Amino acid sequence: MAANGECEGQIWSGAGKTQDELMLKDECILVNYMDEVIGHNNKYNCHKFVPGQPRGLLHRAFSVLLFDHENRLLLQQRAKSKITFPLVWTNTCCSHPLYGMKPCEVDQPEAIAQGDPKGVKAAAVRKLGHELGIPAAELDASRFKFLTRVHYWAADVGTYGSEAVWGEHEIDHILLYRLNAGEQLSVKPNAEEVEAVRWLGSGDLKEAMAGKGDMPLWSPWFRIIKERLLDAWWQDLDTALTTDKYVDVTSIHRFDTAPEFHGGLGDAKPLLDEVSKAEAAALKEGGEAQRRKVALDAEHEDRIVGFVGRGKAEVDTSAGDVKQGGYGKVPTHKIPKLDQLMRPLEIISALRLKCTGLLENNIKGQTDEDIEFCDDMLGKVSRSFAAVIRQLPTQLSIDICIFYLVLRALDTVEDDMEAYKGRESDKQAELISFGEKRLTDPNCSITGVGAADERTLVENFGRVARVFAKLSEGSREVIRNITDKMGAGMAEYVSADLAQGTLDQAAYNRYCHMVAGLVGEGLTRIFVSSGMESSELAGQGEQVWSFCADPKKEAANLGLANSMGLFLQKTNIIRDYLEDYVDGRAFWPQSVWKSYANSNDLGEFALPTSHGAGKLLPVKAGGEVLAKGVGVQALLCLNDLVADALELVPDSLEYLERVSTPAIYRFCAIPQVMAIATLAACFDNPLVFTGVVKIRKGLTARLIVACCDGPNAVHFWFRQFAEEILAQTKTCVGADGPVGKRLEKSCHRILERTQKRSEAWSGKQTQKRLVVGAVTALAVSSLFVGTSLQNQRRPTPFC
Repeated sequence: MAANGECEGQIWSGAGKTQDELMLKDECILVNYMDEVIGHNNKYNCHKFVPGQPRGLLHRAFSVLLFDHENRLLLQQRAKSKITFPLVWTNTCCSHPLYGMKPCEVDQPEAIAQGDPKGVKAAAVRKLGHELGIPAAELDASRFKFLTRVHYWAADVGTYGSEAVWGEHEIDHILLYRLNAGEQLSVKPNAEEVEAVRWLGSGDLKEAMAGKGDMPLWSPWFRIIKERLLDAWWQDLDTALTTDKYVDVTSIHRFDTAPEFHGGLGDAKPLLDEVSKAEAAALKEGGEAQRRKVALDAEHEDRIVGFVGRGKAEVDTSAGDVKQGGYGKVPTHKIPKLDQLMRPLEIISALRLKCTGLLENNIKGQTDEDIEFCDDMLGKVSRSFAAVIRQLPTQLSIDICIFYLVLRALDTVEDDMEAYKGRESDKQAELISFGEKRLTDPNCSITGVGAADERTLVENFGRVARVFAKLSEGSREVIRNITDKMGAGMAEYVSADLAQGTLDQAAYNRYCHMVAGLVGEGLTRIFVSSGMESSELAGQGEQVWSFCADPKKEAANLGLANSMGLFLQKTNIIRDYLEDYVDGRAFWPQSVWKSYANSNDLGEFALPTSHGAGKLLPVKAGGEVLAKGVGVQALLCLNDLVADALELVPDSLEYLERVSTPAIYRFCAIPQVMAIATLAACFDNPLVFTGVVKIRKGLTARLIVACCDGPNAVHFWFRQFAEEILAQTKTCVGADGPVGKRLEKSCHRILERTQKRSEAWSGKQTQKRLVVGAVTALAVSSLFVGTSLQNQRRPTPFC
């Protein structure tokens, strides 16, 4: 966003426009708690006080205090048609500098630091004309005296009741202006904006605000200005206007309003008074840098309160009894039981899976106590991989079990943000040396790291190391090599700032390679070294990765293995948007999401005003208000990332096509089918931004059964989900743009790859249904014939 006078914009006009139209048209300037510009959004969205943004969107404002030559202050009563705080009395003019105006109304920090925010002053001239009819020619913008800034919030419960959907959350720039002796202004109030005006002296104002007279209602922001700041300026108005005695370009005075302005539909609670105290202490102890950190941390914390309904401290504490990496930090969207019960085929699949031993446990029954421990831990720390690992041939299942537990332990060290707090270099050293130091230590025990079952795993890691020592040389070499590579890669990210995601697409791909592509490489190498799979499995696919060797020089460059791993990881990252943001370690690439966002914060997408709440996402209350002016930029970005992930499916299918061992095929196919099912559930779904979207347990069971039925069934399901996504591309957000075309292209590629096998599976299922139908018909007809013969032999009463 450009500095004053440099941005292209339009000359504002409110002629003939209603309050409703102006709320949709005007773009407020979004700022952070340090009054730094972070974006823009329409007035409607900025002033919505609803769950998800209980204090609305913080934006820049101004308050003009205009005095006549007798030092009387011009006050206005806001019009009845005003959407926020109608009919209250307030200062001369209170409004917003806007984005996209000419002259530019966006002030950068340098202008404010110099005490001359020309953008705010230009906005003041514009709005004095619009609200009070004062011609711009009668005002001299250079005579506005900037004094300081006030940060406040207020829900308009006085107008709309306890579930008010409107409010104000502003950093208000205070401007003073005084008329010279003999100077007159043409004040002609706009009835759409102003109900009445009055000139009051200091004493008269004090009486009026005390409830004496016919001016009972006052705006929350002016009450703060009057009670906390105005009297000192007014008593020394000459000095205030002609010197810098009262100018404060550094401070941002933060105040909670009176309790009568708390609550609203988002149930906003006091905040700013405590932030102000914390800032003062931080400034005293650590200077401006520490004060800044305290303010911005408080802002982030308040966002999380809005997103998940509780603060990050509460979130971390309540998540202590769940699996590390589990979904204890944000809501999980549950599937209604009735919805599941209405799907009998899924219920049958779940029963088949549970009762028929479709996936055997080939680790069970081992006499080695360390292997028993590893098998037990596998079931406790794995949400989804335990069953598919255990069904592998016995020795291979043990190899992969150890591989998984080693990487899980490594991941536990990386994920723990508290154990190494302030000791980040120790954490990096631990990750880098994990293979050399921990894998070779039969008595290894890492204490004070991780939570729940993961903590037990690392505390008893020596038992994993003892089993590792007994594996084949080939498996040990692969596991050690991948552990070293992943540890080194994780160490790079220990001190990286991922609060706003990875930098760009290349960084996104590389991160996915470090945490998932390398796993695919390791698994493939173990499969090939075991002799169960050919070296073709380690070959190149359609996707060309910078982290893989040139296939012309090295045919077994593990390109397909990386595509398979990246497909899984990208799906997880898409699904886990909110949890990752809350954790402060997000991975959506900035080069992608910033092309859709209206601000520079990835958390914007979790705001109800960014993902179609009230319009595309039903809400319990306030839906009609939310729907007006609501943005869908979050869904545009989501669909873009889904398209990116779908482009990896042809390589995943090719990898599966090259697998020859049924148990390995099942091991690889199950997570891949789950991934495309999850993508289909997340696609164009605003629920991604309010919690964790998961597929039905019954559908999970049906997909596992399909993978046990073989490649044709797997292709059938890939095709089903591709068709489901393709059907939605006709109506999804971004359907007519580049994202829609990219999605269509990806889906058609999947349909091409799966057509033959899918049709074969469908034909087989049709034959099965025909046979079952024929047998059923034969049974029924036999019963009927048998009954008829019996009736023929049975004597009648007339015999």
